[in-house]
Amino acid sequence: MGADKWQLGEKRIIKIINKFTTYKKWISFMQLSIEAKIEHPTLTNYIDLLIKKEIIMEYRGIDKSRLFCISGHHDDIDYNEKFRTLTQKDLINIEQAEIELSKIYKLGNDNLYHKY
Repeated sequence: MGADKWQLGEKRIIKIINKFTTYKKWISFMQLSIEAKIEHPTLTNYIDLLIKKEIIMEYRGIDKSRLFCISGHHDDIDYNEKFRTLTQKDLINIEQAEIELSKIYKLGNDNLYHKY
């Protein structure tokens, strides 16, 4: 595979991950495979390289599923998942949830939440 073709593939994967993780969630390997239209072995090679370059992060789900996001977004995703849990399952109002989570997370200049 030529270097140019490889770089185009990397850029496409990064663009897809960025698109889906913008909506405050991780993207699964299967969803990424469908969106990128890349065979699994090739996609695995791309992903492994992007993780080594620290461009993306991987999270292993409870069922050993592989989930990905752009590096630096994982705290923001974690914040939003906890916020959703507090407001939907624990039935805490929005203000109380924000106060509770402000003890752990801080909104950064990049408009993403980060752990202290």
